[in-house]
Amino acid sequence: MPSLRVQLVVFLSLIAIAANTPAISQEIIDIGSRRELFVDDFLIDKLDNVRLELQHPQPQEITFACDKPWEGNTCIYFRIIPEAGRFRMWYQGAHWQIDPNDSKKTHPYHICYAESDDGIHWTKPNLGLVEVDGSKENNIVVTGVYDNFTPLRDDNPKCEPQAKYKALGQSRDGLIAWQSPDGIRWKQLGDKPVITKGAFDSQNVACWDASLNRYRAYIRDFHDGLRDIRVAFSDDFLTWTTPEPLKVSPAVEKEQFYINCIARYERAPHLFLGFPVRYVERPWSPSMKELPDLEHREMRAKAGERIGTAITDGAFMSSRDGLHFHRWTEAFLRIGPERPGSWVYGDCYPAHGLIETQSKLPGAPKEFSLFIAEHYWRSEEALRRWTLRIDGFVAAKAPLQGGELLTKPFTFTGHQLSLNFATSAAGSLHVELTDAQGKPLPGFSLADSDEHFGDSLDRTVTWKGETDVSSLAGKPVRLRFRLRDAELYSLRFEE
Repeated sequence: MPSLRVQLVVFLSLIAIAANTPAISQEIIDIGSRRELFVDDFLIDKLDNVRLELQHPQPQEITFACDKPWEGNTCIYFRIIPEAGRFRMWYQGAHWQIDPNDSKKTHPYHICYAESDDGIHWTKPNLGLVEVDGSKENNIVVTGVYDNFTPLRDDNPKCEPQAKYKALGQSRDGLIAWQSPDGIRWKQLGDKPVITKGAFDSQNVACWDASLNRYRAYIRDFHDGLRDIRVAFSDDFLTWTTPEPLKVSPAVEKEQFYINCIARYERAPHLFLGFPVRYVERPWSPSMKELPDLEHREMRAKAGERIGTAITDGAFMSSRDGLHFHRWTEAFLRIGPERPGSWVYGDCYPAHGLIETQSKLPGAPKEFSLFIAEHYWRSEEALRRWTLRIDGFVAAKAPLQGGELLTKPFTFTGHQLSLNFATSAAGSLHVELTDAQGKPLPGFSLADSDEHFGDSLDRTVTWKGETDVSSLAGKPVRLRFRLRDAELYSLRFEE
């Protein structure tokens, strides 16, 4: 019988082996040929000196000014939909006369329309539909809504032509359903609200969900006095389930969200991405009085203290079922440097709709543009364009000394592996394919992997110059990434 010392050595060795050997009893994930982003740990088994790091959009130019008489200082709830090589935008034209010396008076809400060929330069067509102040020369499509109105293009294959566009618009008693053949000429579907349980004073968004063969709506409500986000479902856009709260984690005590901007991510439709506005109420304090425009802040506070002292910024969350969301606790979108018109309740409200636009750098790939409202409460509001790398919401990032990411076991379809990644000049990325137990597969080991460096949205991985991985399709495998001063954003197996 081995001595106690030998038994102890063997026992400790087994522990060490177990600690460094991937579990073999994990469920095999089938990713097919879908794109996987590192917005969560769904595909990750182990990180060694690699961390998931939230990325942040960068501010660019002002692209849109709410400067018409029927617009104003509280325009809100922008919605952008790409269609047939152009971009279409709807938004709420509004003005609140906060300052008694403001020559512009408070006016009813008008739903306005704009369009663009490139997503950067916008025009406001003269539609001639709605009369305001004795003239129809404006870009208004609907007027007199109670608070908000958000269109969608209905991708339901059974949708009738006259209802190709739909919208949920708030009334005093709930959300009213609307329809339109073209997004311009709108018809209200009855006088009764189709969703009555909720607070609704936010951007309530809806979409057709082909995976469920029904409609989804994400709306705002309260729980325990706190603003939250809920989801409801419908087969016909008229009869909806009772909205249920989203399951958001990690939980943050007393955190509140206004608009949600939740939608399926078109480049990876199995993912839902949300860009909620985080609402923070703060009392008067020396720091509050150091923020910009104290006189204007005090003026707003006379209409309600929170209007002068609440502050908003932008968050990011993702989901694989549209109900359970992983939310990053740090801000995705910060307000930025203190400047006139900033650090107010109304900052960081994004337009609902993420679009691809050309980079200003000649020859560079496309990027995402997000449009963020600023100058809320001032004489006129504006939209600033912010840009982000495509798929670049979260990076799996390693320092120069290097690190590794090991995936869970999965199966795939396709012939080659494509990565969205970036390195420094000194950085690198190597890729290994292993079996389900983590054993390197012949021809696909780290030793076989060619070194990859650069900054690419779509780099095909090679092993000794070869790209074909079809021999492994359908078999349980893992990926091991060795990163040095590098970020990995997404992967996809392709034909």
